[in-house]
Formats: sequence, C-alpha cells, structure tokens
Amino acid sequence: MSAATVAGRRFRLWRESAGIVGVLVLWEVLALLWLSPRHLAPTPVSVVATLFHHPDLALWPNMATTLEEAAVGWVAGNAVGISLAIVFVLVPVAEAALLRVALASYCMPVIAIAPILDVVLSGIAPAAVLAALSVVFTTLIGTLVGLRSADAASLDLVRAYGGGRIAQLRKVRIPAARPATFAALQIAGPAAVLGAVIGEYLGGTRGLGVAMVNSEQGLEVNQTWLLASIITALAGAAYLVTGAAGRLAVPWAQVSQQIASPANGDRRPGPLARTVRALAYAVVSAAVIIGLWQALIDVLHLNPFFAKGPADIWQYLVSSPTAGSSWHQLLSALAITARDAALGYAAGTAAAAAAAVAVVLSRTVEHTVMPIAMVLRSVPLVAMAPLLILVFGQGLTSVIVIAGIISFFPTLVNVVYGLRSAPASAVDVAVAYGASSLMVLRKIRVPCALPAIFASARIAAPAATLGAVVAEWLATGRGLGYQMLEAANTSDFDFLWAAVILITLFAFLVYNVVATAERLVFSRYHEA
Repeated sequence: MSAATVAGRRFRLWRESAGIVGVLVLWEVLALLWLSPRHLAPTPVSVVATLFHHPDLALWPNMATTLEEAAVGWVAGNAVGISLAIVFVLVPVAEAALLRVALASYCMPVIAIAPILDVVLSGIAPAAVLAALSVVFTTLIGTLVGLRSADAASLDLVRAYGGGRIAQLRKVRIPAARPATFAALQIAGPAAVLGAVIGEYLGGTRGLGVAMVNSEQGLEVNQTWLLASIITALAGAAYLVTGAAGRLAVPWAQVSQQIASPANGDRRPGPLARTVRALAYAVVSAAVIIGLWQALIDVLHLNPFFAKGPADIWQYLVSSPTAGSSWHQLLSALAITARDAALGYAAGTAAAAAAAVAVVLSRTVEHTVMPIAMVLRSVPLVAMAPLLILVFGQGLTSVIVIAGIISFFPTLVNVVYGLRSAPASAVDVAVAYGASSLMVLRKIRVPCALPAIFASARIAAPAATLGAVVAEWLATGRGLGYQMLEAANTSDFDFLWAAVILITLFAFLVYNVVATAERLVFSRYHEA
C-alpha cells in the first residue's frame, strides 16, 4: 500500500470524525460555561465517568430489549411500507384508498396511543408496534418515489416486448428504486429506535426508555444524559449500518429521477371528473379507516371506558348537547398547534435545505454536518423535550425548536439524495461549458431533486405537526397537545380521542396541500 493511499485514508478518517468531535467539543464548552452551572447538563467527561461508577444500570439487558423492539418494528414496518409501495404502483386505484390509511398511522400522536397499546398488548409488542408505526409511512413514500423514478424509455421498451406491469417492476422499477429505498431505510433506522424508546418511556417495563424514566425520577442527571447518549449512539449506528448496506447494494451512481406527473397516463381527466374521483376515494378511505377502527376495538375487546369507537365520537361531536363547546375548545387549541407546527416546519426545512446544499457542494461539510444531523434526529425528544424547554423557555421558541428538529433530518436526507440524483453526464456537460457549482445546482440538481424535495415535504410537514403536539403535551401549557394531556389526566377519553382524530385530519390536510403543490409544479414542467 503506497504512502499516498495511507495518507488519503487517514485524511478521510479525520474528515469523517470531525463532525462527531465537533459535537463533543461544543457540548463540553456549553456544559462548562452555561449548562452545568444551571444544572441542565453535565459535561461529556462526567457522562462517560457515570458509565464506570454506576454498574447497577443494567445497560446491556436494557439495550438488548430496546434493540429487539426496534429490530422487530423496523422489519415489520419496512416490510409493510415497501409492500404497499409495490401494490400502489401495480394497482394505482389501491393507492387512493390505502395511502390515507398509512398516512393515518403516521399522523396519529404516539404520545396519546402509547398508553392504550400498553394496556391491550404485552411484552415487547407495544414498543415494537410504535417502532413499526414510526417507519411505515416514510419508507412507503421513499420507495414510491424510487419506483416512479424509473426511466420512461426503459418502461416503454419492456412494454414493447410484451412485458406487463410485473415485468416492468422486476426489470426496471425495482433497480431504479434502490437508491431512494435505501435513503428511506436510513431514515427508518433511527425512527425505529426512537419509536421503541417512546413506547418504553410512556408505558414499558424494561429497556433504555424505562431506565431513563427511573433516572429522571431519581434526579440522576448524569445517568439520564448517559442513557440519552446511548440511545443516540444506537440510532446513529442504525443510520450508518443501513447506509453501508445501501452502498453495497447500490454501488453504481445514483440514477436520475424523472419529473413525472402524479397522474397516470397521458390523458388527464377534467376538473369535474378529478373532483368526483377525489371525493369517491375520500369516502372509500374514510370507510376503510372507520371499519378498521371499530374492528380493532371489537376484536381486542377493549374496555369502552377508554376505547371510544366511531359512534362514541359522533355522539360527542354532533349529537351531544355540549358538542358546540367541544368543537370550540378543539378548534381553538388546533389553531395554536397549527401555527406552532407551521413555524417549526419552516425553520426545520430552511435549515435542512441550506445544509443539503452545503453537503452537496462540499464533502468536508458533509462529514461535519451529517453527524450533527444524526445527533439531532437520534436524541429521544420525548425524554429531552423538558430539557429543551428549560433551555429555551416555555414560549414559542421551544415549540419551534422541537418541531424543527423533527422535520430537519428527513428533509436533509431526502434533499441530499435528490440533489445528487442529477445525471452525471448533464453535470459534466455543464461544467465543461464553464458552469459554476451554483449554476449546476440551480439549473440541473434542483430540478432533478424536485421529487425527493416534495417527498421530504410530505414526510416532514405532518411530522412537524406531531412535534408541536409533543412540545405542547410536555410543558408549554397551550395548544391541542396540552389539552390532550389535560384530558388524559382527567380521564376525559371522549375529548382525547376526538383530539387524536382532529390532529390526524389536520395532518391529512397538510399532506394533501403538499401533494397538490407537487402536482401543480410537475404539471408546469410537463407543459414546459
């Protein structure tokens, strides 16, 4: 091995470690100068020392439990997401009804459904279910983007030789979808870990989340930060391992994404036909969701005291004499949550877009920014939100920070993938004619990244809504999240279920607004 090769590997190792070292140095400085005197956070050195001074933490058994829950949820959730994506491509009519069911599973606030799962399930099942719910929708959207990014000429060629949709899927769509699918699986890795931790934190009996609850209740600050650091490391490892598997499975350059209209076929129906079809799909989706809702209650024999069915919520919001005041309370709280979510989403998306551009333009920046991004995504926000609120106060800033952190990571990963999906030949031609990196970015990379940009928006916008609910639930004292906490404390399960339904419908609305904007943008590209 030559000296130049050894020097190159050492430089890459140093560059890849710079981000993590930078995070630790920043943590040490902030802890010494600001956080430790206020009893908010210890230094990294004292956190590591806790690992050796408290052997009674039972780290390995707790880690094994959390990893088992996350692995089961990751496999199950990704299997469902990828399978649904394939079904939607093969049977487009199924997407209109079933996509909303998947979206509903993604939009439900886990802090509200975790205690219910803990009652009706046992063992590792509640945390594994939350881990699976955390990854289904993101993997579904990422895989759909990849399957639909297949080259149109290749699809036509398969069709010309007599191949049907199965042949197109096997020979063209699946190979084209691998980069986008692995990008989605990278997001799913940390999400599964955090879903498992949330399940433990809100009602488990063992695992790192339970250990963190015990440490917080015992006012063991160092132990709490040690456990949070371990969870962060596990989530980051899940991201890195999936990325390494993706590089092995997709060694070639990332394929270009075609800007394709969501409509199928060249002939688009008129406005009236589109409206009628959308209403029909909405009715079918609502019927499927309501049927599944009632079926779960009946099959699991849930206690009607806390498990409210569609008829109960209808009576609460429509037939009851207090329906008017209930609607006023719900909508007033939702208005606050919507504002908080919009500001958090805007902040997280702006930061992620700027970081994605910097990552694409500079490998050094990539190895500095991505570890920080993984830390932000991997921190268990349900457990650390009280700390963030102590640091940033109980006002709007804390909500923006929490919602922004939740929306930052999926946006960054998808936008980086999209920007790098530009055809290498087009980039080379532009550079040969003297185009600068910024011109290549504006003229080639951004247009090619539009599918991934909109995919990230469809993932991050509902996530920001749930982030706002989490912040309000934990400490801000306002918004729908806080009203749900009050309902849970007073056993007002009618209001709690109505609030879950309302926040889910709001996330539906946000998703559809983004999807409408996506269709408008793509239609303009087709017209051009």
